[in-house]
Amino acid sequence: MSGLVDRPQGYDLETLHDMGSPDEGAEGAVVAVRPLIEAARPRTAATHVTALSADGAYSASIPLTDAMALGEVHAGPADGDSILRLRVPGGMTLCWNVKDLGLLRVTAGPEPDSLPEILTH
Repeated sequence: MSGLVDRPQGYDLETLHDMGSPDEGAEGAVVAVRPLIEAARPRTAATHVTALSADGAYSASIPLTDAMALGEVHAGPADGDSILRLRVPGGMTLCWNVKDLGLLRVTAGPEPDSLPEILTH
C-alpha cells in the first residue's frame, strides 16, 4: 500500500494468509481490502485506489469507497508459485479485478489505467 497514506504498508504472502479467511474452492486465503487501506491511514485527499499488476502492464483505478466496501485480495497457496489477485465482487466492471496484483496505490483522483473507455461488462 503506497501513495497518499501516512503509513505505507507491505505484506508478504504468509502475513496475508494469517490475516485472511480460507478461500472457498482454493488453497489460499481472502483478505478484505478495507483493513489493508485503514492500516495505511489514507490522507483526507484520497479518493481512489489504483491496483497495478506485478509486471506493471495492467492497472485499474477504483473509487476508494468501492475498493473499501467490496475489494478482496485473494492470496494463493502459501507454498509453490502463488500470485495475488484483487477481486471487487459487485464492482462497476470486471476490469477492476486485477490478476497478479503487485501494488495498491492510494491517490487523489483516478490515475490512468488500462481499462477500455467503453466498458463491456
